[in-house]
Amino acid sequence: MVTNDSKRQTIVWTEGYAPPEQRAGRADPRSDIFALAATLYHLATGRWPRAEETACEIDALLAGPNSPIPQKDRWFFELLRINLSEDPDDRYFTAAEFKADLVKKCVTRETICPSCRAVNEVRKPYCIRCAEPLVSVRVSCTGCGKENRMGSRFCIHCGRGWR
Repeated sequence: MVTNDSKRQTIVWTEGYAPPEQRAGRADPRSDIFALAATLYHLATGRWPRAEETACEIDALLAGPNSPIPQKDRWFFELLRINLSEDPDDRYFTAAEFKADLVKKCVTRETICPSCRAVNEVRKPYCIRCAEPLVSVRVSCTGCGKENRMGSRFCIHCGRGWR
């Protein structure tokens, strides 16, 4: 791929394991979480993942009245579905969060703000009550290069959108 400034880049990924943002050359830490979920899907089912299509397939299996997924394993497939999301902001922010839910054998749905103790939905970067950061992971803006909290849809410095 040739960029606007004529520098050459090589972009490599494995089909089915790479999220859309990585295939577009804009990977971030959540791209690795997508690949981990795809790998776990392959190990659990013996089937090759098909990128975002796999999340839709899992969603259909979980929603069906005669689901082939046993009740005791549904949390695991829901965890995979979340982390195979096309939108990185719908995935877990860190591998540590992913691991914590794997260890607990559940999907965390809410988090408590450490500042005001308000209950927030998971995978939101800021508290709904006091706007304190709920995640510590930072990403750099591709426009101005300044750091932002992961999960923000726009740069807080220059206003540029991520997608």
